[in-house]
Amino acid sequence: IYGAAELWLDRGRARHFAEQSALLQRIEAPGLGEWLARDPNFLAAPVRQNAAVIFIDLSGFTGLSENVGPVAVSEMLSGFFELVDEEARAHGGAITSFMGDGAMILFGLPEPADDDAARAAACAVSLCERTRAWLQAHAGFAPKKIGFKVGAHCGPIVASRLGTGDRQQITAAGDTINVGSRLMEVAARHGVELALSAEIVRAAGSDSVLTQSGRMEGPLETALRGRASRIDVWLWRSRTL
Repeated sequence: IYGAAELWLDRGRARHFAEQSALLQRIEAPGLGEWLARDPNFLAAPVRQNAAVIFIDLSGFTGLSENVGPVAVSEMLSGFFELVDEEARAHGGAITSFMGDGAMILFGLPEPADDDAARAAACAVSLCERTRAWLQAHAGFAPKKIGFKVGAHCGPIVASRLGTGDRQQITAAGDTINVGSRLMEVAARHGVELALSAEIVRAAGSDSVLTQSGRMEGPLETALRGRASRIDVWLWRSRTL
């Protein structure tokens, strides 16, 4: 009986471990595995909270496969995504999605923190510096110049898990996410690498890496596509440019 009980317990532990491993594999946000192991129901229901968000996107990348081939493009994108993943992890962010040739990074998961905005701002600057260097190293790869743009914002979001069965991902929705995405367009329109909302600049603090590593221009009252009200935007330029 004792042996049978032990076998039953071992099978139970193995089944639990397998279930946990499967759960972690279904979630696509790096850095949340340990939290999910402790709380498998994390974000099973939508949660309203504050967070900071970064969007980064390569420009001029569309149609590149026609010139250099899909395999070469895939290898280059893999290198770019690895770079983004390294910076997100280094600053405590979670990549919630890779979108085409870009990514969205959230700061505030699994729980909001007072320094979310500061870490997001630092991550945005590091992404600019590293992506610029990475593109320079691949300058001979494409017949035309490839650039990038970054947008950063903070505010209320709704975080949740989407999907069913063996395919789920952590995502976020709300005006904060929409604004963060649209700020990339502002960066491109003004010919800068990084555009930030006044909210995230203020929340990051006056001694943030933004002013230490670059020149800030703003605030500029700016209209965003698809949004009725304007927002104040700051433009960041690297001191090395």
